[in-house]
Amino acid sequence: MTDNKQNIDKYDLDKVMTRKSFMDKIIEYFLDSTDKTTFSGKDKILFYKELVYMMKGWVPLLEAMRTIQTTSENAAVKNVAKVIYWYLDGGKELSYAIGRLPEYFDEWDAAIIKTWETSGNLPDVLQSLAEEYAYLSEIKQKYIWAMIYPVSLIVISIIAVIYLFGFVLPGIFDSLSSSIAVEDMPAITMFLKNFSDFIVSYRKYIIVFWILAILLLITYSATEKGKKRMYRTLIGLPIVGNMTKSYYLIKWARYMKLMIGSGMDYVDTFRLLRDILSIPLYQSMIERVLADITLGKSLYEPISEHPDIIPSSVAVLIKVWEETANLENAMQNVIDIYQEELDNSIKNFSKAIEPFILIFVWGIVLLIAIWVFSLIFAVMDSAGI
Repeated sequence: MTDNKQNIDKYDLDKVMTRKSFMDKIIEYFLDSTDKTTFSGKDKILFYKELVYMMKGWVPLLEAMRTIQTTSENAAVKNVAKVIYWYLDGGKELSYAIGRLPEYFDEWDAAIIKTWETSGNLPDVLQSLAEEYAYLSEIKQKYIWAMIYPVSLIVISIIAVIYLFGFVLPGIFDSLSSSIAVEDMPAITMFLKNFSDFIVSYRKYIIVFWILAILLLITYSATEKGKKRMYRTLIGLPIVGNMTKSYYLIKWARYMKLMIGSGMDYVDTFRLLRDILSIPLYQSMIERVLADITLGKSLYEPISEHPDIIPSSVAVLIKVWEETANLENAMQNVIDIYQEELDNSIKNFSKAIEPFILIFVWGIVLLIAIWVFSLIFAVMDSAGI
C-alpha cells in the first residue's frame, strides 16, 4: 500500500513538473516572439561585439554567425543571426545580408561594412561600429536625461500645486468658514481662497486644455515646419542651445569620421548623413553640400554658410584638413573639443536650473506658511484671544 502511494505521489509530481515545464515553454515562446521584433541599439551593439570576439579568435564568419544563432540568449540577436546566416550560407556577403534587414540595421551599416569586406579588416570595422553605437547611445542618454530632469521637476511641481489648490485647500476653507467670517479673513487667505475656487470651478477645463495643448504640440513638432521651429527654439535658449548644438555636432562629426575613415567618398558619406540625421537644419546643409561636391567644389563654402549649426571655427578646421586630404583627423579634433563642451554644458544646465526650481517650490511653501500663520492669528482675534 505504501509503495502504491509513493508511486501515485511520484506520478502526480511528474505531472506537475511536466505542466510547469509546458507553461515555461509558453512564456519563453511569448517573450522570444516579443524580443524578435525589438532589435534595439543595445542589441545591435551586442551583436557586433559577439561577432568581433569570435572573428578575432579566428572563427570563420559563417561559423561565427551560426554560433551566435545557436548560443545567444537574446532572442532578437538570435533571430538576426539566423537570417544573416541564411544569406551567408547562400554565398552572399555580410553587407548584402545586413542591407536586406532595414528594420534592424541602418543603410550606413551595410555601406561601411561593404567598403571593408575586401580589405580583410572586417573585425576592426565591426568593432568600430559597436564602439560608435555605444558612444552615441551614451551621449544621447546624457542629453535626454539633462532635458528630462528639469522638465519632470517642473511638471511634478505644477501637479502638486494644482492638487493642493484643487483638492486640499477647499476642504480646509470649508471647515474654517464656521470659525471665521469671510470678511475677517486676511488678504493672503482671500487670495488663496479665490485661486482655489477658480481651480475647483474650472478644474475639468484646465485638464482638457493642457491635454489638448500637449497633443497639439506633439502633432506640430512631428511636421517638417514644427521640427525646424523646435530645433531653432532649442538652439536659441541660453544653456540648452549650446548643449543641443554640441550634441548634434558630435553626432555629425563621429558619423563623418567613421564613414570617411572606411574609405567612403564624400558623395556617399553625405548622402547617408542626410538619411541618418533627421534634423531639418542639418538636412538643408547636407543638401547644399551634396549639390556643391557633385560639381567638384569644396566642403568649406556650403558648411560655412550654416554657422547656426556648424561653428565658424569648425568650418575653417574642415577647410584646412580638406586641403591636406586628412578630413578624418579634423573630425576627431571636432569631437575632442565639443565632447568636453557638451559635458560642461550638461553639468552647467543641471546646476543652473536647480535654483529656479527650488525658488519656485520654496515660494509655494513660503506662501502657504504665511497663509497658515495669518489664518491662525485671524482665528485668535475672532475668538478674542
